[in-house]
Amino acid sequence: MIRAISHVLAAVFNNPSDFNRRWNQNDSPPSGDGWPARWEGQWISATNGHHGALRCLLTQNTATDFSATFYAVYCHSLRVSYTVPLRGKKQDAQLMLEGDYDLGKLAGGNYHYSGHATIDEFRCTYECKYDRGTFELFPVKSIK
Repeated sequence: MIRAISHVLAAVFNNPSDFNRRWNQNDSPPSGDGWPARWEGQWISATNGHHGALRCLLTQNTATDFSATFYAVYCHSLRVSYTVPLRGKKQDAQLMLEGDYDLGKLAGGNYHYSGHATIDEFRCTYECKYDRGTFELFPVKSIK
């Protein structure tokens, strides 16, 4: 119960307007080596079965450094946006990604992310002290 309340508080004090502005730009280029920039799908908790809509903006900063800005829906109405730094390594036709990010005590503390992206899918696992699960995302070709 306390964790559910803390997720609500984290969402209340979060402002996803920058994410929405960036998501709605019509000229958002692919990320770096041609990886899609816009992704859409869902997150699923393996711990408690919770799930929700998920969007991601993937940006390549250097050859091996990426940023994934996630916009997640929790409990059908709470929206949270945050950016995770990821290390990337190209392996055949896949981009292997991994990183850690502290979302703060209200959201569960330190999260570890590990996954892969191709031009057709972005799959990632997440894990923190209280939760673990998966992200399943697919490229968004156009927002028009």
